Amino acid sequence: MPELIGIAKMAAQSGLLEAKSQVEYFEIGARSILNRTKPNMPFEWTINPYRGCEFGCQYCYARYTHEFMGMEDGRDFESKIYAKAAAPEILRRELRKIDRADGIAIGTATDPYQPAERRFERTRAILEVFAQEKGRRLSITTKSDLVTRDIDLLREWPAAMSWP
Repeated sequence: MPELIGIAKMAAQSGLLEAKSQVEYFEIGARSILNRTKPNMPFEWTINPYRGCEFGCQYCYARYTHEFMGMEDGRDFESKIYAKAAAPEILRRELRKIDRADGIAIGTATDPYQPAERRFERTRAILEVFAQEKGRRLSITTKSDLVTRDIDLLREWPAAMSWP
C-alpha cells in the first residue's frame, strides 16, 4: 500500500470523537475554513464545517470527496464524519484577508446541520464568529430543522449581516 500524504494522511491520523452503531465521528485538522469558488457562482467563498454527511443523499455531488482521504467505499461519506478542528479561530484569521462584500455560503458540500451538529456544534461556532462581524453576505443551505436551534444568532443577522 502506498504511503498516505496530504488529507489522506490527516484522515488516517485523526482521533475518533465518537462512534454510533453506523456512524463514526472524527476530528480533523483544517488549514483553512474558507474555500474559494469557481467564477460565475453567486458567492465567492464556501464553508463546510464537516467532511462527509450523515444524510447520505444519493444525488449529492460531494460524495466523491472522501476519495481524497483514501476512502474508496462510497458509504464512507455518510458513515465516517469528520468535524473540522479550530474552525472559529481559523475563520477569524481568514476573514481578515477577504473583502467584506464577498458572499459566503455555508453548506455547499455537506449539510451544516446534519446530525453530527447536535453534538459537535461546529456550525454554531462559525455563526458566532459571523454574529460579531458587520456587513458580511452569508447564506446557509440545509435540509434540517436543526437550523432553528440557532435562531438567536440568526435573528442578529439583519443588524450584523446582509443577505445575498
